[in-house]
Amino acid sequence: MTTPLPLEATDELVCAQWIATIPGFTPAMVGTTLPPDVNADGSLAAWVATGFVTVTIVGGNPDPLLPVNWPVLQVDCWATVPGSNKPPWHQAAALAGAIRRATWDRRAISRPLQITANGVAYPAAAVRSAYLTSAFRRLYDDQGDYAHYQADLSLSWVTVNDRLY
Repeated sequence: MTTPLPLEATDELVCAQWIATIPGFTPAMVGTTLPPDVNADGSLAAWVATGFVTVTIVGGNPDPLLPVNWPVLQVDCWATVPGSNKPPWHQAAALAGAIRRATWDRRAISRPLQITANGVAYPAAAVRSAYLTSAFRRLYDDQGDYAHYQADLSLSWVTVNDRLY
């Protein structure tokens, strides 16, 4: 019988949860994949009213001597009005602005994060620093009704109460 590997949060899970705890955001507004804007029954998806943020790891390095993670993540802010062909740029920009402002709030950056994904609870993590390595920029997509802003975010995070054996 093999011993199960220890459960550890990933950079994307930590980043998504950190953004989800910014005032005005919820976990339903952040993920690694942009969900469809229309549900299977033809109704609008809930995220259409709030906007959505996707996170993708694009670089960074773990600390070589300590259990500290230093990822760089691509952060994409999305908003849409299905069928309008007029992207709601202000809504996507508001998401981007809230994330930018959260990186300036030095007192609130470090907070314990309870991470759950697909019904699995991961050990708590704490972001120690967060800063943008690029400004949010407007991107134009093939889909005419999507507003899309993108930037890169660098995090420093640790697993709470981590013990090295």
